[in-house]
Amino acid sequence: MWIIPLHLVLLLALFLMAWSSGGPANALCHWDCAWYEQIAVQGYSSTPRLTPNDFAQGSWAFFPLYPLLIRAVAGLTGSGAHAAGFALNGVLFPVLVLLAVLYMRDRTPVADKDRTFCVLMLMLLPTTLWYRLPYTECLYGVLLLGCVMAMSKRRTLLAALLACALCLTRPTGLFCVLIAAAFHVLALPSAACRSDRRDRLIEGVVIILAGATGLSLFIFFLDRLLGDGLAFAHVQAAWGHRLRLPVVWIWHGFKHSRTIPMSIAALAEIALIIWSFRIRWRMESVVLLVTFLLASSTSMMSIHRIVLANPFANMLLTLLACKTPPRWRPCLVVLCLVTDAFLMNGWMHGKRFLA
Repeated sequence: MWIIPLHLVLLLALFLMAWSSGGPANALCHWDCAWYEQIAVQGYSSTPRLTPNDFAQGSWAFFPLYPLLIRAVAGLTGSGAHAAGFALNGVLFPVLVLLAVLYMRDRTPVADKDRTFCVLMLMLLPTTLWYRLPYTECLYGVLLLGCVMAMSKRRTLLAALLACALCLTRPTGLFCVLIAAAFHVLALPSAACRSDRRDRLIEGVVIILAGATGLSLFIFFLDRLLGDGLAFAHVQAAWGHRLRLPVVWIWHGFKHSRTIPMSIAALAEIALIIWSFRIRWRMESVVLLVTFLLASSTSMMSIHRIVLANPFANMLLTLLACKTPPRWRPCLVVLCLVTDAFLMNGWMHGKRFLA
């Protein structure tokens, strides 16, 4: 399959852009990336930062699995934390694309003539920007799709392990596990026998408990370190997160030039979620809706990354692209490449709206 050769070409182009912008370490690692690398190298700090730019922000806002994997890769390869994070996502991204292709094949059959275009879109969509960077989006996507697909094939032990890992990666992990497990339990037709219903219920409970165990491990760790097991949520106030209705945050986002792109992205996400309900991607729609509500109820910060970098959102965008006339598709591919280059250049120069 040509996913890997194309991926290598895209990585080469990314490195060439990074070398011309001060080198990969300076150009590719911004914001959350620096936090993950700090955790990988130094562990979690028991005190918050006290500098003027990030006063009261603490490393415990970031979940542990990704920095643990960075530390493991760095230890095995002898590389630095930045190279390890970049290499980790470099390996995971083709896996994510392959899982998405298999998921779409089972969920919405695509004609043979459209498969190549689907793969191109899954790899070139501007929303894949964060999959190539030392961020958690790629790991989160692999674990989420892997867990859902393992559930559908009744591989409960594998699904439980992936659910546990998912809940150690991002705070929204447990909500995704709860939703996917609920749909798994309810997937049987009404005529199914009692034993089948019982087995499905047991599978769903096991998977939910595994996810809760993953989150509990982090809570117990923070309680031992800080005396506050929910510090990952409480420290969000240092980033300006406050509980408000999403519509209030979206409205306020349009009042400031820096947050206008985020409010526009939020409206686009609402439209995408509505469309996904219309095409009967119900479980995927609920996952995206809950993710959107959780993110947008505290701020507009990173709303575009949190929702649009979800693999379900990327697959829905790919389905939309596949509905275009064939004569438009070369233009779409070129548009994606140009947009990718523009966004990556913005990222390398520290454009805050991409954080």
